[in-house]
Amino acid sequence: MAPILDISGAQKRFEQYAKPILGAFAESGIATGEQITPALIVDALRQLFTLLTTDVASWDPSLPADEPERIGDLAIGLLMDLATWAERLGERQAKAALEMITVSLAAWVCNQHGAIHTLEPIVNGLAILANSRGEPDELRSLAQLMGRVKEAASADYGTDLDGADPHRPWRILLLNWGITATRAQDPAEMRRAFAALVHHLPADAPLFFREGRQQVAQGDFPDEVKVVMEEAAESAGRGLH
Repeated sequence: MAPILDISGAQKRFEQYAKPILGAFAESGIATGEQITPALIVDALRQLFTLLTTDVASWDPSLPADEPERIGDLAIGLLMDLATWAERLGERQAKAALEMITVSLAAWVCNQHGAIHTLEPIVNGLAILANSRGEPDELRSLAQLMGRVKEAASADYGTDLDGADPHRPWRILLLNWGITATRAQDPAEMRRAFAALVHHLPADAPLFFREGRQQVAQGDFPDEVKVVMEEAAESAGRGLH
């Protein structure tokens, strides 16, 4: 997981996947009008990565205390904009790569004790990473990061006001955290994720635990993992009555 979360590595991957987007845009003949072009976004991100790859302790001390949070959010938002362009231009591999890069920035923001305000690309990137990994240690690191992202995003998203939208990033983050913690076979992380599910998504939790209990029972999971899932399912079932 370390190379995935390293900002210098993220910068290199950004440069790698920016090239096909810029090339596709140049060949597309799209009239941009008032739109911000991929080239402008790439230039802005290059400047931000130059800053992000330096030690925050070396930044101008007169800057506001939340400057790292602001810079991180700006970079995540611009990566999301560039990913939108990538999808529009048919560069789907680049889109996925850019979303995974936002995970590196999310980890950076968390390390700076900042809040996360732009959640959608991070959730997409975390899902891509989780789906591409099978080793419990890697999944455990991802689940722990999902928990950190949840905490960092709670101020903006914790009230879950848009409950009618099943595709909202906050809901997907919490469900994927529970799934990833289970796949990691980490009872402690499962309990943390499940508690967040029950608290923030009480309407979704019972079905999640019923399906989880079936999958764990059919899979090759340690007994302690089965116990945690069984307890969660029974508790959620009692909550319905």
